[in-house]
Amino acid sequence: PSPYILLIDDDEDDLEMLSSGLGKKGVKVKTFDSSVKALLYMTFMSGNRELPSLIIMDYNMPKKNGRQVLVLLKNNADTKDIPVVIYTTTLSDLFKEQLSSAGALNCFNKPWTFSEFTTQVEIFQELAYAFINK
Repeated sequence: PSPYILLIDDDEDDLEMLSSGLGKKGVKVKTFDSSVKALLYMTFMSGNRELPSLIIMDYNMPKKNGRQVLVLLKNNADTKDIPVVIYTTTLSDLFKEQLSSAGALNCFNKPWTFSEFTTQVEIFQELAYAFINK
């Protein structure tokens, strides 16, 4: 079976690039351009649909930021075990530590070069496959 990633980012270009990159690696991706839409989907999908093997989300989003969504997901019995990766434009060690303490599997800076982007897609693909059978 192929992994399924839920991707949440309010930046259309980032959403499209990452979704396309993962798709080319054989990973199914469901995208949301809003954290609120993603939360609604996750709330209404439990028990009805396949849970994602990984959630990747941007930190800086309107209405609910990545940390707020992370806390909600980790406090929900249906979604608490889904690994969550946060990616953002700026990431300090303290910020990364706070997100990890809140339940993030890992945190990444958004890539600036094509080489960084390619590496990040491969990391996300590996993570998705690692958690597919969990």
